[in-house]
Amino acid sequence: MIKGILFDKDGTLIDYSMWKNAGINLIKVVMNENGITDEKIYKQLLKSIGIYENGVDPFGALAYKPHEEVAKELHFVLSKQNVEINYDLFIDHVTEFLRKEVLRDDVELKPITDLNLLLDSLKQRGMKIGLVTSDSLQSATHFINKFNLNDSFDFIGAKDGVFKLKPHFDMCEKFLDNYGLKPCEVAVVGDSYSDMLFAKNSGALAIGVLSGVSSKINLKDMADVIIPSVESFYSEEFLLSLEEYKCEGSELCTA
Repeated sequence: MIKGILFDKDGTLIDYSMWKNAGINLIKVVMNENGITDEKIYKQLLKSIGIYENGVDPFGALAYKPHEEVAKELHFVLSKQNVEINYDLFIDHVTEFLRKEVLRDDVELKPITDLNLLLDSLKQRGMKIGLVTSDSLQSATHFINKFNLNDSFDFIGAKDGVFKLKPHFDMCEKFLDNYGLKPCEVAVVGDSYSDMLFAKNSGALAIGVLSGVSSKINLKDMADVIIPSVESFYSEEFLLSLEEYKCEGSELCTA
């Protein structure tokens, strides 16, 4: 029986397009700061972090890696083009830019569904609810405050300098400890391969959603269940299937 659910944030609870826009804005700023006007370099920078005209590469840096990794990919392309930029300063600059970019008042956060209704309905069924993201704690808090979800989450796992990031099982292990749950009593819901790997490493049920960066083919090898979006959690049939899920004593992966 599933007694706890850990939700990813971007692409799962809110629309992912804001991050694509943030990535494009970042590259334009970097090019402007360094006097770069070559369209080929612009396209190379976009490709390096997984931004394409019709979407975001689910295996690209922007889709699931920390901001520092996004910065490293961009710096690599620039260095190949003989653009001399101090590595450490560039990493800090990009990381700070992305952190601030999605916190701007004019950046619209689009919920996948009515999040208050969704999370409250799950809590009424006795579920413990957590948010797990590789984004910063500040960004996670901004999201929670914006949608008045302070009472909706029992647990928040984010990049805070303490937790190891997904797909490491650290956040799930803390969630289990907090509420005395077994790994197989928890479902992880996310839109990326990294989320599904996080679930597997944690011994949890892996539920993939198609509302973010991934298609079925990206998730099918790792997800136990694939649903269109978190709106499936409104389905009584789906919820009953979670309640009837047989716990087989899965364990955390310590490799």
